[in-house]
Amino acid sequence: MSAGRMVLRVQASQPDADVLIAEFPATYPYFPPQVTLGSLPVSRHQHPFGRNLCLLARDGEEWQPGVDTLAGLLDTQLPQILAIDAKLRNDEEFVAAHEDRVGEPLSLYLPYRPESCVIVPDGTPPQDQLSGRLAVRSRPSQRPWNHYPFVAAVGAIQDAQGRTVIGGLEEVVGFSESVRGFWMRLASRPEERDMAELAHALVRQLVASNSGFDRALRAARKGTVLVAGFVYPDEIRWRETGDDWIFLVIEVTQEVKKSRPVGYQFHFVRADWGGEDACMRRAPFLQSLRDKTVLIVGLGSLGSPVALQLARAGVRTIDLVDHDHLQVGNTVRWALGWQYVGLSKVHALAAYLHQEYPRTDAKPHVLRIGAPVMPPAASDEEVMRSLLARADLVIDASANFHLSHYLADLCSELSKPYLWLTTTHGAAGGIAGRIVPGRTKGCWHCFQHRLGDRSIRLPAAANTGDLQAAGCSMPTFVGAGVDSDAIPVLAARLAIATLCLDAADGYPDFPWDVAVVDTYRGAVPMAPEWSTYALERHENCQACAAA
Repeated sequence: MSAGRMVLRVQASQPDADVLIAEFPATYPYFPPQVTLGSLPVSRHQHPFGRNLCLLARDGEEWQPGVDTLAGLLDTQLPQILAIDAKLRNDEEFVAAHEDRVGEPLSLYLPYRPESCVIVPDGTPPQDQLSGRLAVRSRPSQRPWNHYPFVAAVGAIQDAQGRTVIGGLEEVVGFSESVRGFWMRLASRPEERDMAELAHALVRQLVASNSGFDRALRAARKGTVLVAGFVYPDEIRWRETGDDWIFLVIEVTQEVKKSRPVGYQFHFVRADWGGEDACMRRAPFLQSLRDKTVLIVGLGSLGSPVALQLARAGVRTIDLVDHDHLQVGNTVRWALGWQYVGLSKVHALAAYLHQEYPRTDAKPHVLRIGAPVMPPAASDEEVMRSLLARADLVIDASANFHLSHYLADLCSELSKPYLWLTTTHGAAGGIAGRIVPGRTKGCWHCFQHRLGDRSIRLPAAANTGDLQAAGCSMPTFVGAGVDSDAIPVLAARLAIATLCLDAADGYPDFPWDVAVVDTYRGAVPMAPEWSTYALERHENCQACAAA
């Protein structure tokens, strides 16, 4: 108690249980005590190294503060764990009825080096491949390396001769230091109950089965770092077996010298699945975006967060068009911060997306649409038609009426879906809308007519006026991203729904074409209030009449 801990030794009444050790967290009773079984191990629901029991499912979510007690856990949960353990092999129905359906792979319990991981591709080596090499690259590290995080990516899984058997993560950027890596396949899940014993046993097995690793370890100089990967069968989901990884990062602390053996220290490093399937598993309805191309024109306070959202969603290619550069003052409502000040907005966003979302190909285009160019440079019309030819969707975040007029007509001519978004003074309101050729009844000109006759309402606007910042040739609006961000978030969802229109099991579509939002009522901020509309053809629209 004087050390800030309360630990109880408890003699359990169950005949198969030995003395129990119960340790209460300082935050008890909001969180449950941790109970360790004295000597007799159980097959499941027990940490294989710390030996604490999983008395409550889902990391203790069922614990009721002020109601549940240690005695209650031991009276109700402990007998159930022991019963499940006794019936594991001969009563599957009992186990299925009483067990929380969560897999328990060994990799959940290893003592990992903080803030470190090895990123692996989706696939694992074939069963007939027992060992080989890993093409590994790490982020630039400082020395001594064990004082800093170790994060690396597997570029390829190779056989013993260096031939690739599983393609890796070659497209991932920021990993520039080559690290020698080796792997082997284990026949079964390791059984060692001591962490140091497990690590040394794995190294011995790799030395015996992989001559390349043996030679590299014996020839390594002090300070050399090697990566050792072990793929093995385990329960990856409840009652489902699949391949999992254990990684050791090994630093040589003593070189081989005559009869003196190599000395090394090791760290378990978490394996992180980084293949495309692993990335899309959490949102399978976005899978069809992997073959889509989006053109975004205008990368200000609305266009820049849309670009980030689409990259997060997995869009394959994003063409970025703008002519402006990022200023410090922009960062109050722009997607990125000071690190990118001074860069053109297209290059800033492209660099960031390339670094953080490497499976999205972000292409920068510094272009001022509507300005004459000198030959032999391509005209803005030629460039835009070329970009639209490959686009599956055009997003207009330009906040320029003439440019929107041009883009809407060009998309109509080329039968390309067109989406626009705008905000008002003070970021007090805004609009997001889209036109899909062959589906949307009205056009952009119909939308303008409906704003004029108020059959589509105007968004709220604040009386803040314009601002011309120092060094800017054009005025801009006053408003913060904290208010305007509701608009690009909905616009990104609308864009994703539009891109998935013809995809089976894709992101569902919205039952409207235009959404108008207010974020302020007068000078009072409010929860965003949306009004949605189907964009119908307007009787006074000359563009539709001509068509």
